[in-house]
Amino acid sequence: MAKTVKTIGTHSGTFHCDEALGCFLLRRTKLFANAKVTRTRDEQVLQNLDCVIDVGGVYDHGKHRYDHHQRGFSEFFGHDAYHNTKLSSAGLVYRHYGKEVIARETGLDEEHPDTNVLFLAMYKHFIEGVDAIDNGVEQYRAKVEAKQSKRQRTGGEGEREGEGEGEQEEEEDVDYEVTLEKVYLEGTGLASRVGALNAAWNEDASAEVQDARFKEASEMAGKEFLSKLTYLHRSWLPAREIVKQAMISRYDVDDSGKIMKLDRYCPWKDHLFELEMEEWRDHPEGDMPRVLYCLYEDDREKKWRIMSVPELGGSAFSQRKPLPGHWCGLRDIALDAVTGVPGCTFVHAAGFTGGHSTYEGIVKLAQMAITDTCCCCQ
Repeated sequence: MAKTVKTIGTHSGTFHCDEALGCFLLRRTKLFANAKVTRTRDEQVLQNLDCVIDVGGVYDHGKHRYDHHQRGFSEFFGHDAYHNTKLSSAGLVYRHYGKEVIARETGLDEEHPDTNVLFLAMYKHFIEGVDAIDNGVEQYRAKVEAKQSKRQRTGGEGEREGEGEGEQEEEEDVDYEVTLEKVYLEGTGLASRVGALNAAWNEDASAEVQDARFKEASEMAGKEFLSKLTYLHRSWLPAREIVKQAMISRYDVDDSGKIMKLDRYCPWKDHLFELEMEEWRDHPEGDMPRVLYCLYEDDREKKWRIMSVPELGGSAFSQRKPLPGHWCGLRDIALDAVTGVPGCTFVHAAGFTGGHSTYEGIVKLAQMAITDTCCCCQ
């Protein structure tokens, strides 16, 4: 008996990235593998289809209906800390089928912890941008922070004679700092490129042409999804595990917990920030120390490096604790003399990185930097 091919329905006319990607993801699931896609706004046709996405005014996973345009719709991804961006049809499909697609593409078991890590990472780095653009969410918003400061006020002019003369009073000032913060990540321009595949105003926009172009858009969106997933699975996830193990074993490097050592160099900063937030969330009652320095061996020179941890969201050279100022810009023997630790190679003039020929030496420099002292000062 021939296997029945299921049919996915979406709207006709101008297409967008969310339903193009959503259809691609659905066709990567066991239930809708290689399903046909019908583009129409005819409700009688839609109601008889196996799945309907981005049209129909209904969100009901049990009935495989995934629209987000209806009044009262207020669905968010809901996993981890993603409660700010309303879902598009792509986000709805991904919420229900994302783990299955990831498992099938990577070969991981759907219940494997790494599948969940990739599930959240793909939403952050790919899906949320699609959701946000389709829902008209601005990528940046103003963030206002009140900062209190104290200043001394000395009595003088304007006060009654003999009262308060020479006395100092403490006053509180409130300053407001306004910055722009990124609401969601969108670095691919995918939505714009999908939109550009629609027929222009002076081109043939017949149903046949638009259907063919939609198929092209869906494949393009899906190809980029798979490309991002491949990167996260093969490169991003292994790096996260290296940083995670460095976080776990950091007390073996130094009792303060402020120095971590990578077993192998990898991109580490974003992973550190995320893992620290997870650690603080899991231990809200504890006073968890922030990592100040990251140590690793340079694969090429086989010498050791120290990097100060940047401030989250700060400028390129903002650091939680720079290396001591009197080390900065020095190299080799001159740096040895100042630190009292033979074997130094350099400290950058900006104080964010430095080097030593041995692991023991780089650990000593990091320990000294924590308290901003050197051997000759003790």
